[in-house]
Amino acid sequence: MMGRKLKWGLGGLALVVLAVVGAGYFLFAPPDMPITVDDPGEGGERVVLNDRPANFFPAPGAGPHPAIILLGGSEGGLQEGINARARLLQAEGYSVLYPGYYRTSEETKTFDMVPLETFDAALRYLQAREDIDTDRIGLVGGLKGAEGALLFASMRPEIRAVVASMPSSVVWQGFDWSATDFSQFSSSWSIEGTPVAYLPYDMPEWWEWFTGMTIAGMYEQSLAGLDNHGDAAIAVEKVAGPVLLICGEQDQLWPSCPMARQLEARSRERGGPPVEVLAYAGAGHAVAGAPREETDENFEGLASMGGSALANNEARKDNWPKTLAFLRQHLGAGEAAH
Repeated sequence: MMGRKLKWGLGGLALVVLAVVGAGYFLFAPPDMPITVDDPGEGGERVVLNDRPANFFPAPGAGPHPAIILLGGSEGGLQEGINARARLLQAEGYSVLYPGYYRTSEETKTFDMVPLETFDAALRYLQAREDIDTDRIGLVGGLKGAEGALLFASMRPEIRAVVASMPSSVVWQGFDWSATDFSQFSSSWSIEGTPVAYLPYDMPEWWEWFTGMTIAGMYEQSLAGLDNHGDAAIAVEKVAGPVLLICGEQDQLWPSCPMARQLEARSRERGGPPVEVLAYAGAGHAVAGAPREETDENFEGLASMGGSALANNEARKDNWPKTLAFLRQHLGAGEAAH
């Protein structure tokens, strides 16, 4: 009896541990975790980019308006939480395009070889609109969306400013929410079916999880192997415009502040664009975005991925106005902001 319990405990926990590593989340959701493709709601409209859905929130007025490509993270799909952020930016005078670049269908539910062509399609969509000022297009993204935003901006000089929250300094190996074997995955991103150079996960031995190894620690351990995979580093020095990075020192998902500093140092050493890092000592993975009221029923959820709810919210109170000021300085603001 005790032997069977021990066998289940080690095997079951090992499966859970392996399943969380690629996504960077403490994943206890079942493999059939629902794919969410929310409608844009009031003020938005559904568009299609390379057969993938996107929500578009046009700035009011004739324009031409500055525009933002807004990238969600590894939750995938099209989420109401990101729609809400898009509406906030729309109210500031920006036309906002939120592409569902992965996990919008069963065929796109794996974060492996995600085509950067979806971002190209987003850029072309904005450039083709007469109400968009094509000289004022920026990228805003968080977590895997921050990784994608920085990677894409390093390849497209049309992107004039980038805000990346909880950023990555490298392209990571792909993953699936329900996988237990990560050797099957190539790069997170692809171009014309070819994998972008990536940093593979340095998977700990199963027993290391019992001696204090964390998900963020796994990513830190993997980063130590970057010297052997130098081409996985994101060439932030090739971004055409300024970059704002936001991170929490207590991030329990991956080491976003150390990676933000890697990006800042690389750009400075290689003559790249100005990179500003906003790092918050008591905050974690919920460090960025519009602040919440303390009476909000979801307020305590800000502490679920590192730092206290209060510290995360105080960080938001500081960095959300700075984000808007950064975008206003480098992209301008549309008529709705005046």
